[in-house]
Amino acid sequence: MLKLIAEDFIQVDQIDEVLPLYQELIDKTRQEPGCISYVLFHDLKEPGHFVFIEEWIDRAALDAHVQSEHFQRLVPLIDQYICKNPVFTHLQTFESFQQTRLNAHVLKE
Repeated sequence: MLKLIAEDFIQVDQIDEVLPLYQELIDKTRQEPGCISYVLFHDLKEPGHFVFIEEWIDRAALDAHVQSEHFQRLVPLIDQYICKNPVFTHLQTFESFQQTRLNAHVLKE
């Protein structure tokens, strides 16, 4: 399982332009195979700050999402309204992290 936090920073006076684009992106992404969860949050303290919290079965599912027709079409439309660069945080479970470290340690021996 892979989690992604994707943060967008939209020009406040352009939020109404972005909302229908976000809605289409959410609706289509939730139908993708491999998408466990795809939720968009709005920051209560910073009006133009939107945060996607995404959960995918694996990296291949996330890669397929990024290559999907709707992502390739909608993200450039959304990006024209950003006021600073998006921030992406890729996360794995603690158990996966531990297993990766254990496997790396075993391979070194």
